[in-house]
Amino acid sequence: MDGIDRSPLSEDDFALVHALQLHPRASWSGLAPVLGAAPATLARRWARLHGSGHAWISTYPVVREDAMQVALVEVDCAPGRLDAVAATLDSEPSVMTIEYAARGRDLLLTVNAASFAALSGLVLDRIGRIEGVASARTHLASRVHREGSGWRLDALDARQVAAVRALRRADTGPPGPPVDLRGPVYRPLVQELGADGRASAAVLAQRAGRPASTVRRQLAALVRSRSLVFRCEIAQLLTRWPICVTWWIGLPTAGVEDAVRRVRTDPRVRLCLSLTGPENLLITAWTHSLGELVGMQSALERDLPDARIADTSVILRTRKRMGWLLHPDGRCTGRGVPVFGG
Repeated sequence: MDGIDRSPLSEDDFALVHALQLHPRASWSGLAPVLGAAPATLARRWARLHGSGHAWISTYPVVREDAMQVALVEVDCAPGRLDAVAATLDSEPSVMTIEYAARGRDLLLTVNAASFAALSGLVLDRIGRIEGVASARTHLASRVHREGSGWRLDALDARQVAAVRALRRADTGPPGPPVDLRGPVYRPLVQELGADGRASAAVLAQRAGRPASTVRRQLAALVRSRSLVFRCEIAQLLTRWPICVTWWIGLPTAGVEDAVRRVRTDPRVRLCLSLTGPENLLITAWTHSLGELVGMQSALERDLPDARIADTSVILRTRKRMGWLLHPDGRCTGRGVPVFGG
């Protein structure tokens, strides 16, 4: 046995996760008529999925060009030092995601920082000085076109999707002004939501040592601000898309926007970034199989005739995703580091 948990999830499980992808903080009473189950049943189902690590909620700041720097860092390790380097990176809050790659680099990191100077310090002074790191190559993201919070299962029908979206609009209200996630008012709430993205105002108030009525107002303002992403994750190897691949693509600058429009229509795409450098577009997708991966690459080459695919990197294993450490089978271990780059 390989030690990987491949316990099947039911169609009801997938439907609940899909609904929480659309509205991660939806109430069980709100979802009950959409999913055809009692609120208590949905609560028990989520407790089981969350407790087993099959599904969980991540929270992290929205990437704004004037407030956060995001980069991809390729790391090569000295012989025999790969796991030790990865273990050191586990506890680094600015390292959001750690992936083992099949070729071209030992580790692929997604990192964030509050400024360009902070990002430089992260790469040069922290990552670059870890014992066992042989080299690191940094690709700066100039724009985030799509990220994992927009990826969806296909467990709900169109009517159910519309109902959950309507519920979210009713629950969150119209967008409000941005809030200071690093300031004394919201930072404690952001940190607590990093550990439990579905925590209620009452629970947050208890943990933060504030009146419940105050936290209720602050939480509503935080949600309306759209400053924080709430993202429902699922163990990838238990989905119909167990293969993760990243393409590094070079395009004429004038062709990037058209390429992004085409790519964003593909539901398999999890991440799409504009990068600095000759490979100025990065695409990450989840696919059914290696055969489908090859077919998707052929479609990219056909649909983007001016593109040059410089590298195709299959991800062998994800060790950390948006701050949460994962089992080899992709389940969440329950151990996380808040994603709040310095």
